[in-house]
Amino acid sequence: MERVVVTGLGVHTSNGRNVEEFKNSLYHGLSGLSPINEKRFSTEAKCYLNSQACTIDQDFYESLANEDDTILTKISTMVIADALKDAAVDLSKINKRRLGLCLATTIGGSYPFMKLTHQRVSGPFDSVDFDLHFKGSTPTIAGNLLRNFGFSGPTSTISTACASGTNSIGRAFDLISKGRIDMAVAGGVDIFSELTYSGFNSLQNLSKSVCRPFDKGRDGLTLGDASAFVIVESLSAAQKRGAKIYAEIKGYSAANEAYHPTAPKPDGSNARTTMLQALTQGNIPVEKLDYINAHGTGTGANDGMEINGIKSLVGDGHVFLSSTKSMIGHTLGAAGSIELIATVLGMHHGFIPPSCNVSESLIGTEDNIELVVNKALDYEFDVALSNSFGFGGCMASIAIERFSQAA
Repeated sequence: MERVVVTGLGVHTSNGRNVEEFKNSLYHGLSGLSPINEKRFSTEAKCYLNSQACTIDQDFYESLANEDDTILTKISTMVIADALKDAAVDLSKINKRRLGLCLATTIGGSYPFMKLTHQRVSGPFDSVDFDLHFKGSTPTIAGNLLRNFGFSGPTSTISTACASGTNSIGRAFDLISKGRIDMAVAGGVDIFSELTYSGFNSLQNLSKSVCRPFDKGRDGLTLGDASAFVIVESLSAAQKRGAKIYAEIKGYSAANEAYHPTAPKPDGSNARTTMLQALTQGNIPVEKLDYINAHGTGTGANDGMEINGIKSLVGDGHVFLSSTKSMIGHTLGAAGSIELIATVLGMHHGFIPPSCNVSESLIGTEDNIELVVNKALDYEFDVALSNSFGFGGCMASIAIERFSQAA
């Protein structure tokens, strides 16, 4: 099998418009939380649990949203361009049939659907632009990106709830490790909408204040906007073109526990299996695991399940843990790719990003899990997992390791 490495990063979140800003925000524990601008949608209805989210700059949002059917294409194009630049990829010298695109989104198609619905409700039938349904569909977003960059290799659009971003990178890992392609652009994008906000509100999953993963007083998640993509390629391709290498992807595991539409199995047994399979594929003993970037949504059910799974995985060992959703919110289809980037940046620059807003940790002092709380920990680590455990039982985990020339 081909070894697979990460050579480029691109990100735009509420707390960082590029990789450097994002890295600094992670290190200093800076949140992107702000009131939802009324120009996006009104949150005045009494049924809403809160009126804030981790949103991108409103002026930037409006520049993207002047045509709702292209908003995700626009921000993804910018972020992919940043990732390609970071990886020093010259597309004129790349065999584009050996370059894949793996795109993740959870709610990408909802924008044109909402616009179409408003047209249908508020105006005559012949004023409805039914082409919106096709212009903004998830496969169309991928097609737009292919045209924008000239990629012609295998293309996947992945929508596996909150595990979408992790599965997009896992898909790229599979394609490259098996020799089907040399390089892939992989990641996710979601800009939350009134539909998303209302849906999570109806599930009573939104926090009434701030997202506080692994805190005893946690009361729900915060939604966020983001796009994040990585450049992954075979080690041989990366070395041939003299690319810098951030980290090596050693293993990937995906599963579906088919337990409940919105709740995980409380004992965390399936989460444990998913994490263990990712480590096993990479021939990494559990004892070597240094850090886990948790799915950590800040909901009662998810955090408890994940802690149970990690305790079972680690046993008598020790591992550092944190959730970056406390700073950037839950970005749905982009979450897994952002969290892998956060993990890679921490490994590359020698720090573990914190779980913010924690006042009383859910994890006891007798446990072998050490929660990094409220400020980054300066720490050189070599092996990490990035987890995604989403609705519908969708589960995924990626194992990364500091790159070494020795296999």
